[in-house]
Amino acid sequence: MGCRALTLTWVLLALAGCDGPVAIDAGPPPVDAGPGTDAGPPPFWPSTLPSAAELGPRRGRSIARTTLHLHSPLSHDACDGTGWTDGALQQPECLAHLRAAMCALHLDAAMLTDHSPHVNEVDFMQALWIEGDDEPVMDGGELVANRMACPDGHRVLITVGSENALMPVGLRHHPGDSTDPEAIGAIYDGTDAAAIAAMRAAGALVWQAHTEGRSVDELRASGVDGLELYNLHANLAPDIREELLGLEPLSFVDDLLLFTRPALRLPPDLAILSFFEPNQVSLDRWDTLLAEGVRVAASGGCDAHENTFPMELGDGERADSYRRMMFWIENHLLVDDASREGVLDALDAGRFYVTTEVFGSPVGFDFTADGTIEMGEDAPVGATLRVTAPRLPDGWPQEPAPVLTVRLLRAEADGAVEVASGPGDLEHVATQPGAYRVEVRMLPEHARPALGNRADVLVREVTWVYSNPIFVVE
Repeated sequence: MGCRALTLTWVLLALAGCDGPVAIDAGPPPVDAGPGTDAGPPPFWPSTLPSAAELGPRRGRSIARTTLHLHSPLSHDACDGTGWTDGALQQPECLAHLRAAMCALHLDAAMLTDHSPHVNEVDFMQALWIEGDDEPVMDGGELVANRMACPDGHRVLITVGSENALMPVGLRHHPGDSTDPEAIGAIYDGTDAAAIAAMRAAGALVWQAHTEGRSVDELRASGVDGLELYNLHANLAPDIREELLGLEPLSFVDDLLLFTRPALRLPPDLAILSFFEPNQVSLDRWDTLLAEGVRVAASGGCDAHENTFPMELGDGERADSYRRMMFWIENHLLVDDASREGVLDALDAGRFYVTTEVFGSPVGFDFTADGTIEMGEDAPVGATLRVTAPRLPDGWPQEPAPVLTVRLLRAEADGAVEVASGPGDLEHVATQPGAYRVEVRMLPEHARPALGNRADVLVREVTWVYSNPIFVVE
């Protein structure tokens, strides 16, 4: 889906996920905040994440921090559109950025979803980017994944997938005839039952990216295993905002441009405050399917490419850096182990939640029925649904304290209804069958000191956590 071209006046604003930069007529530049505001770097805001092990176990399972919908240099439009050309890596620095970002954020799993072309044109080992001290993951003599080595000894599970009309994730091997790139590409581009069967035969779960662009009828008919409830590209592209999300196409631009002004000294990672809004169309379609009894999980997609805004911001990184975009949207999976099988099992079961971790890892968040029944599982009518409200991690800005609203929702046709809410932990006896999910909303007051005299403009309510549902049945 292309992005519309507009006129450049004073800065080039690139929108994530487009095939190239988008120039926006933003009018005159904002007035600087005043004397002294241009002294030194932006105020401190964390730019890395600790191990997910610090989030603690859940009933014998651990949390695996996982990125879905991520493009390596193999995608034709990644790395400023020239990452992979003429059958070879042309931008090794872009691959280095991707690897460094996975380590900085302590990812446990990164599920690559490269476009066809070029992922169908290379062998499976190349698609996994194995190098140096990485560990190939073998299963029955077959190479199925990579455990990428980080400088601190941490390892990131990397799997292969592809985003085209559908998005298979966690493949064991290319689907179809591995010696025929055109045949592989046809499957990756396919949407019919035969293509979906071939993806699943190759070990994949089949996901739907950009749910905002698919009707409920299409989603229902496809029988996908999961869909995106949020995608960064959708929040930023003016045409998608207007035509598919029902939002003002450029309402975020003035606030976003503030983060390009060195004199304002705004932490660039907090630029998400300028545009982050629920993809309500996607949420409503998901709720409609859940209300019909369709068991489909939902994830958040960062859709990172490093292809749209090469301008460096105040932290010395390009605006669309892999680290920044993955920091903005992550998925926390409750896994038996962080193997390929453990990750796919959690995704397939819907045993995970989505989080905007840039505001702080949601320490302690939990959602169960009767204390033992997990997201994705069935609970009987009369079960007590319990939500443990998250808190900010140690070492994160804490004051002033963020304001939380924890909402328990039941899926209904064309949307969801709130059945309970409050500022902290919730308990609710489910007397009505249905799919129940949680949203934790946050007014990020703890960002005020870092935003200075722009805080009143930028601090607004955001969704910190989206859970997957528990199914209450009679």
